[in-house]
Order: sequence, then structure tokens, then C-alpha cells
Amino acid sequence: MISMDRREWLGAAAAFSVVGAVGATDASAATATDAGLMYRKMHFRSDDGLVFWWLQGVKYGQVGTTLTPLYTASIGTLQRVKHVVDGGFEVTQLEMNVILDLQTGRALDAWRNPYTNEVLPVRMSPVGPTVTRYGADNVRVLPKEIGSTPLEATATLHPPLIVGDDVFQRDESVARVFTPGRDKPFEVNDIAVYHGSLANLSDPRVKVGEATVFFAEVTGWQRWMNMGDRPGGLTSRMVGRKVRRYEDLPADWRANLARAAPHVAADPIAALDAAAAKFDR
Repeated sequence: MISMDRREWLGAAAAFSVVGAVGATDASAATATDAGLMYRKMHFRSDDGLVFWWLQGVKYGQVGTTLTPLYTASIGTLQRVKHVVDGGFEVTQLEMNVILDLQTGRALDAWRNPYTNEVLPVRMSPVGPTVTRYGADNVRVLPKEIGSTPLEATATLHPPLIVGDDVFQRDESVARVFTPGRDKPFEVNDIAVYHGSLANLSDPRVKVGEATVFFAEVTGWQRWMNMGDRPGGLTSRMVGRKVRRYEDLPADWRANLARAAPHVAADPIAALDAAAAKFDR
């Protein structure tokens, strides 16, 4: 279920209509100031093609209000955008997380759980590839499963906040994933705040807007951590950027991916057409 105030969203579109401020005067430029088009440029792209995001930050264990740093999550996401005849679009996405040592930044083969002192193997656990459909109004059609695992999800797309040349877009979502073998569903509550430039996003020549993101997430314990019924869960605080080419993703992440998943690193675009990895959180 998507929650979005359409009047606020359309009002935001009017706020974007500052054509003179960015030096545009023709009708195509006016179209480019539409908030819906801005959304596509900031998050993805306004035409068909590929985009890539990197995201990095610390994963914490949270028990009560106490945070314990666990490791650094280094994520690369591959996305292929395809527009469809009804005005909407589809995004095929593959997300790969490399777990790094907090002090050295090196990729980990094994991780010591500070709560249990158990040393556990670290494995690459991709999410996807998945195909997500967006309507002509950019409202996401929420999936009923991920990696063949049933889920329930809600999402909230907030109207953009514009301050001078800064454009901030806040997205929030909640999901409950019913992983086989778990007594309770794996729950995810996340927020992403995207940031872009009004001048860049309003430019009708720009198809792939420049954008950065701050991401925070609260989840249950992941099953591989062997936390059982211990109270608490996980939280993340991460930052990232969108880039146009796989080669523009951080060199360290690409090198780590080549070690952890050489078949994907050898042809990452082909990996978007592979079968979805099993979701095992």
C-alpha cells in the first residue's frame, strides 16, 4: 500500500515551476520542471538505460538505546530502467553487500559476533535481481514476495522539500518478510533521503540527475548472526551516490565483489537477467 498526499505532490510540482530561475524558456523546459519527472531523474533516470548506486556505512546492533558497531556495510546496486506504454516504468535491480572490518576496511571472510563471541562465516548474499513496477504517477507497485519469500510492505513517498537549489526527497517503507524457518517475520523499517540540485534536475537536457542519499534502517537480527530470541535488532546509518557506469562505483567495492562473486563482476549487466537469489534474512 502506498501512502501519498496527491494534493501535496501536485503542489510540489508547482513549486518546481521556476523555469526562469534556471534560465529555461521553452515548452520542453517547462515539462522538465514537473515534479514527477524530477523524481525519476533523481532516483533513476528519465529515459531507458542503466544506473548504479553505491551506499556505505556502519551496521549497529541495538539493544534498548545502546548501539554496538558490528561492521561496515558496503553496497553496490545495479538498476536497469525501462519505460512502458502506459507512462510508467520498470526497474530491474540487483543489490550486493560486502561486509568490511570496522577498523581496516578490509572485506571479511569471518565475523566475530560481539554479543555471543561466536566467529561466523561471511557470505555474499545478494538481494535480487527483482523487477519493480512504477505507475505513470511514480507510485510503486509493491511486490508480494522477494527471492521467492512472501512479504507484506507499505511505502510512503513524501513531497519534495526545496530550499534554494537544494532538493530533498524523503521515502519511507516498512516490510515484513515471512522467511521459512523463522518463528517471527523479519521486519524492516527504513528511510532514504535523496538530495539533488534544482538547476540540474530542471535542465531538460539532463536525463540522469545527479543525486546523493542518506539511508537509515531498523530491522530484526539477521538469521546468520545466530542471535536466537535475544532482544534487540539492527540499525544502519549510511550515505551514497548515484553514478552512470559500473566503472564509476568505488574501486574497492568492485575489487571486493570480484573476490566474493567473480561471475557477477565479470559481467554485472548480465547478472540483472539471472534468477533471483534466495532471500535468507
